[in-house]
Amino acid sequence: MKNMMMTALAALCLVLGIVGAMGGTWLVPTGDDAEAMEEMDSDMGYGLTSYWTTMDMGDAEMCDGMVEMMDGEEGAEAECDGSELSVTMSFSDVCDNEDDDDACDMATGGMIGTIGMWAGIICALVLTLTLALPMAGVDAMDNLPDMAKTITMWGAGALMLVGMLGWYIMLPDTDSETGLGMSGWLAGAAMTMGLGAAATSQFIEADE
Repeated sequence: MKNMMMTALAALCLVLGIVGAMGGTWLVPTGDDAEAMEEMDSDMGYGLTSYWTTMDMGDAEMCDGMVEMMDGEEGAEAECDGSELSVTMSFSDVCDNEDDDDACDMATGGMIGTIGMWAGIICALVLTLTLALPMAGVDAMDNLPDMAKTITMWGAGALMLVGMLGWYIMLPDTDSETGLGMSGWLAGAAMTMGLGAAATSQFIEADE
């Protein structure tokens, strides 16, 4: 039962960590900002390395014209889905091109968060294989040193925690009203699952 619980927690840590790390809604508008975006029939969100926005331009021709205008802007990716314009901008490109301190802070925080999350994901993958393969009668992970098992056990959740804290600390102070979005919550859940698997291994006896 203990091994099954740890396997489930590690697998959830892996899946939720991947979805969270790749998601584009670590931060989303809240309060008055969210209401203003809704009134303009637009939306936006911040991922670890970039931010995105969508807006209904009214008709497809106007949307295509906006895409052509932005075609030469370095770091911007724009596309149309009918009349809806979607624009994605990399924090690092904005930092380099416009020397924007807030964008530079977001780029640095995103780098810390990305490294922490994906390092944790790798640990969660190894941990999941270490726990799940023996249950299926496969001994491929039996030769993994005990120290490596311990590192992956605690590393999955701990590295994600470090990444999330580093990202949060680097967030700039702005007048915008934003809150943690779905991707951020999923990353937090993955981190909790990883630490839960390690806690289960450390503090729960095998016969309980």
